[in-house]
Amino acid sequence: MSFVPRYAVLNLAVLLLTFASPSSAARRGELALRYTPLDLPGAPSVVLPADVDGDGLRDLVVVVAWSGWDRIGIEESVEMRNVPGAAEAGLDNVEGLVEVLTVIPALMDRREVRVFPGRPDGTFAPEGPTLPLDTSVLSLEAGPPGLPIVALTDRGLSALRLRDGALALEPVLEDRPVLAGTGTFVPNLGMTRDLDGDRTPDLLFPAAGGATVYLSGREGLRTEPAARLRFPEDPPRRSGGALVGYYPLPEVRDVNGDHLPELLLARPGQEWEGFRIFRNQGGGRFAGPAAPLGEPRKNPDADPRRPRQDTARVVYVGDLGAAGERGGAEYVTAREVPVGDDAGVRKELAHARRPPHVYGFHRMRSDLSMEPKPYQELKVTGYAFGGGESDIRLPGGFQDLNGDGRQDLVTLTLDFSVFQAVKIMTVRRISIGLDFHVWCQEPNGRFREVQGLDLSGKFNLDLDNLRLGHLSQFAGDFDGDGRVDFLQMGRGKAVTIHRGRADCSYPARPDLAIQLQEPPRDLGLVQVRDFDGDNLSDLLVIQPTKAAEPGLTPPVRLDFYLSGGAS
Repeated sequence: MSFVPRYAVLNLAVLLLTFASPSSAARRGELALRYTPLDLPGAPSVVLPADVDGDGLRDLVVVVAWSGWDRIGIEESVEMRNVPGAAEAGLDNVEGLVEVLTVIPALMDRREVRVFPGRPDGTFAPEGPTLPLDTSVLSLEAGPPGLPIVALTDRGLSALRLRDGALALEPVLEDRPVLAGTGTFVPNLGMTRDLDGDRTPDLLFPAAGGATVYLSGREGLRTEPAARLRFPEDPPRRSGGALVGYYPLPEVRDVNGDHLPELLLARPGQEWEGFRIFRNQGGGRFAGPAAPLGEPRKNPDADPRRPRQDTARVVYVGDLGAAGERGGAEYVTAREVPVGDDAGVRKELAHARRPPHVYGFHRMRSDLSMEPKPYQELKVTGYAFGGGESDIRLPGGFQDLNGDGRQDLVTLTLDFSVFQAVKIMTVRRISIGLDFHVWCQEPNGRFREVQGLDLSGKFNLDLDNLRLGHLSQFAGDFDGDGRVDFLQMGRGKAVTIHRGRADCSYPARPDLAIQLQEPPRDLGLVQVRDFDGDNLSDLLVIQPTKAAEPGLTPPVRLDFYLSGGAS
């Protein structure tokens, strides 16, 4: 066994959050970030940029939930009667009903959506219209054309509209979702996706037992479903003494090169083992689920046949964008090279810091199954994907770094001492070094390790104060050249940006260094997206502004660092 447990090493990825790169349509501009804050009474559930008022400027839509003190007034009628002897005592008699108002303090839970109007300079007004949300509103996200923001409700789908300065939710279609009646707000469901290959967002509606497909046309979102899909159901599983059921959220990607996206369902905790593919048949219709790698294990938690550490497992399914006659999707398998049963503590520790892996690239057959023999093998050092039974994803993997349409590979190595390895299991805190390595995909589909990179950094981690997530520090395009830049955070107030180059390399010295207003309280509260609509990535840090009183939600400040003004 390794000296450092795998789950302890993988827990280091809990700090990390993946960001999507924006459009590369913008011209290369000056690399600079300008600070602008917005105050909220509580933490935001979602932050969405969208033109809600139709003025051509990107507004900011925020759903916020918080608890605070309020007052409740109780009105009651009290009957007053004459009191004998009151007049002789010099007292006034009051007869009849008297209205009495009693005001008492109460702790209230609130949920509302706020819209901060966009300004011509790319910033946002500090105040705007608000709309209270009841528990029938389950999610909010950017919508298809004609519907800037859509809300999932107990009854179906509604659109957020701004009429005469007031916000309202207007019903769009009726279809009972799987979350109906739960009263739980769930962000980032990913309902709006291109499902027919026309590059126009459609709607993948999370209905009970499966999903409903609604396509967009010239008239907007059609309210008649194009297809109703049934997802394979897994029986509820026990997790920590509780009975837990899973509803799969499919990945949408083209796997056979026909420019029609398929739906991929992976089982919880099993990565791609036993995953399903719904092949796209055009027009929003999908074939029944296929299991190209065979049926999944019934109960992975109780199955003694778990894959060994040195057993090859599928870690990626998709189109790597390689040129030539291969095309379409392929499978990538990973096998960790074992350190050996007779290895000493030093070798075990070195192996945990820089584990060697062998990646195999397998062609996908016409029936979507995997050719067993790889056409290419690549030996790399470091972590790129989570362990076989781990739900934790690492900040590596495949990503198009230089904008050439081909997926490159990023791996991560660690730097810690024996003392720190023991400390991580006792005080739950560790100061650890992280370093990133890049393998750039060439036009012939082969991978070349980028030499001379120095993207290392030191991070102080508190494992008792982490939230599940994953941070790809290759995050966004801040200068609009179509390449992914390298964002370095987690070291107090310091933030550095290193511009990506055509050969997948990055300069050791940053192209931009700034100081945040405050160090991020949690890297899970950091987002990189285009918020102001100029096709350049921006940085958002969500900062609590003071400690919360018992039972109350602390107010927060949205610290925006914008790359430029609105186009």
